[in-house]
Amino acid sequence: MQDQKAYHFFQDHGFLPLGKSSYPLFKEYEPYSELQEMSAVMLTAWSAASRGLYTIILGHLCGVYFYEHKPVSFTIHRKPEPREYSLQKVIDILYGLSQEAELPFLCVKFIDEGYVPEFQALEGYDISPEFSRDNCEYVYKNADFLDLTGKINAMKRRRLNTCFKDPSITFQPITNKTIGLCLSIQEAWCEKKDCLQCASYCGCEKEALNIMIDIFDENIHKGLFLRVDHIPRGYIISEPVSKKRSCLYFGKGLNHNHYLYGLYMTAQSDNADYFNFNEDMGSEGLRQFKTHLGRYSLLNKYICRFKKKEKPDP
Repeated sequence: MQDQKAYHFFQDHGFLPLGKSSYPLFKEYEPYSELQEMSAVMLTAWSAASRGLYTIILGHLCGVYFYEHKPVSFTIHRKPEPREYSLQKVIDILYGLSQEAELPFLCVKFIDEGYVPEFQALEGYDISPEFSRDNCEYVYKNADFLDLTGKINAMKRRRLNTCFKDPSITFQPITNKTIGLCLSIQEAWCEKKDCLQCASYCGCEKEALNIMIDIFDENIHKGLFLRVDHIPRGYIISEPVSKKRSCLYFGKGLNHNHYLYGLYMTAQSDNADYFNFNEDMGSEGLRQFKTHLGRYSLLNKYICRFKKKEKPDP
């Protein structure tokens, strides 16, 4: 009930619904963060789950999100220097709005670890930065992910070898015209899952994929179909964000080995140094899968909660 009241409050104060039409604007602010979850694609594709709203405050793109069973939270996107207005002023404005909306505190999420000291240095607040291992993003050096030698890569090597020997498997690039075929693969995958359990992590992936299909641009994004006897049985959607890194956005395989094979072939054709595979959300199965893909590092992302400091008694 409080979230619904807050949602209408921010709408009444000029915040606009996040979605396909806002995607180009969020794309302009992408260079600020290394985190995949701060990317225009992820925030736009999952906008139905987050019920996100956004506005521009002093040159900063600010989003507010209303996920079920989670505190109302904000993101702050900044273009590169120079900046006319300070982060302090933006936080002061957002804090004032959050208090008017009767939120217990201002919660800013998806903060790169390197920016945490800047947030902690803001004046006038008790600031509680925190992060969870469940929310760290897995980053693989491309050369390490493609390496199949040694004990560390035993699982990956074993599963891929079954695919390498299968002549019925072929790959085809995803284009603007064929991107819709991903939905039939997703629906086949969804049939074997419990909707409520699946959506409990971050919302309905099928809804997010529908938005991804609408914003997919073969000149920006990268996609690959895995076919078995010419029938699509898996897909990978990613983006080479820079020469340094690529991000995996969506992927499915109706056979677990096929999903891994799709990832491997995507990495093989990618020229970036690193691949970001996002978080494991605390899912035991997903964590086991990601930790057995070879050497990796974790990109920590933080939440900062702001509460005004109590003024001392005179």
